[in-house]
Amino acid sequence: MKKIIIAGPCAAESKEQVLATLKEATLRRIDFVRLSLWKPRTKPGFDGLGDRGINLLLEAARTGINPATEVLLPDQAKKVIYTFFSAFENMRLLLWIGSRNQNHYIQREIARVVAIDKRVFLMVKNQPWESQEHWEGIINHVLEGGIDKNNLILCHRGFLPNGVNPHHYRNVPNFEMSMKMKEKFGLPIIFDPSHTGGNVVNVMKVARQAAEYDFDGMIIEVHPDPSNALTDAKQQLTWKQFDRLQKLR
Repeated sequence: MKKIIIAGPCAAESKEQVLATLKEATLRRIDFVRLSLWKPRTKPGFDGLGDRGINLLLEAARTGINPATEVLLPDQAKKVIYTFFSAFENMRLLLWIGSRNQNHYIQREIARVVAIDKRVFLMVKNQPWESQEHWEGIINHVLEGGIDKNNLILCHRGFLPNGVNPHHYRNVPNFEMSMKMKEKFGLPIIFDPSHTGGNVVNVMKVARQAAEYDFDGMIIEVHPDPSNALTDAKQQLTWKQFDRLQKLR
């Protein structure tokens, strides 16, 4: 299958930032542009534009690029889907459940919302701690929501370090477990080098390592001005760095 490429900033921050992102994204082969509107945060701070940023997803569609955003709650998924497809009938939309969202009721309900429309894809990230059993449980909860497997994508973003971490990654990858999950469920799985690496050098390094495995694509954070990003500034690439990464893989 064709590799899935999702690229864009950690969070949508402003209309100006999104338009700059779209200008660069249209020059490249990208399936979905990452424009997260809701951001879970360890400490209080910028947690996304929320509802007022939904119109920025429409800006992406106007340029011909399918948008993608994390959703934390089923109501957020409903708002995005309704608003987006009220304006654009022939585009695709990607929503995802993030690593921190471990309430299985919410996981199932988001999947149930997404299942209503075949134009919507749902990506599910692994939990923060390393456990194949728990990761399998997340996927099974989502499947119980009724989503078609053709609209479901898995994502590996590493696990919290627990001892051995020679590369000093933000999260430690388990590539072998990822491949087991892909085989067990018969689902595509993509890799997130941004949340695994934690800084630009490590993002490049871990992406090269992942290229040795049968991942079906990647989701990567790319910002028009990483040094001034409101979230995860250290791990976001410039578009030139993104181009270099594509050549290295």
